[in-house]
Amino acid sequence: MQDIVDQSDCQTSIPRHVGTRDIDFVFPQEFDTSIDAATAAVGARFEIRRFYWQEQSEIVFAPPCSYFEFTHFPSVGRYLSSANAGLNQQGEVRFYPAARRFHTRWWQQEQRSLFCRIDIPAITGLSMELSDHQLGDTIDMRNPHIKALLLRAEQELAAPGLCSQLVLDSISVALAAEMVQQFARDEKPGLARRGTLDQHYLRTLIARVREEAGRVNTEQLAADRGISIRHYERLFRAATGESPAAFCRRHMLALAKDLLADKSLLIKEIAYRCGFANTASFSVAFRQIEDCSPQQFRDRLLIS
Repeated sequence: MQDIVDQSDCQTSIPRHVGTRDIDFVFPQEFDTSIDAATAAVGARFEIRRFYWQEQSEIVFAPPCSYFEFTHFPSVGRYLSSANAGLNQQGEVRFYPAARRFHTRWWQQEQRSLFCRIDIPAITGLSMELSDHQLGDTIDMRNPHIKALLLRAEQELAAPGLCSQLVLDSISVALAAEMVQQFARDEKPGLARRGTLDQHYLRTLIARVREEAGRVNTEQLAADRGISIRHYERLFRAATGESPAAFCRRHMLALAKDLLADKSLLIKEIAYRCGFANTASFSVAFRQIEDCSPQQFRDRLLIS
């Protein structure tokens, strides 16, 4: 048998030009390759590649980014961190997590595969660290939903339709969600706690907005939940139908309306209490909601 070549530090980089993070899509260098089709999607990049392997038939490599492979190319492999010393048959669907050293061996000289580089944390807002035990399942991914999604992506790349970009965007999000569903089971209590914004949370947020008017921002709210801003905004829209910024501003102006009922308070005092730098910016924001100035609103209250 040939000596194993470790390509962990010796790789050829294929720039990915678009995506969520500045990471190249890197493969071991012992091949000639061509791209049949490629496109970017939300948090992902899809490529159909043909490989023409040269003399090498066994390598160790560590990808700098996580990706799926969908192929009929026969090979065996194992993760070096795994307690299992033997090489296992790789399935049609394989997932390679970033920076995990993988030992693989094959027999054919030509390969055609769909690759999907994917940034699961960027898409879902959740980290997904795989244990050594879980790594074994990525060698032969028997999740029928993931297989169906990759097959659909391959079909769309081969024959793009009118809404190809939307289809591939949807597939990338669904792939990320399926991976979290399958491998983050041990974290379910935490995910359930952070994955929904219930009425108790919203009531607490309203109280906080009224207490800290002008000082509550989306970045801090997301950090408090331990998730990304993007994911927090997605959860918030699902729970309320509006953005966090719009929600906070609406309740901040509700506070202003309550304060305007107190005739002893000056308009500029109310503006400051509600987080505005001056009465002009307060009046503009108030008029957008109530279609009148703070003073006009107060006058109407006095008349009624």
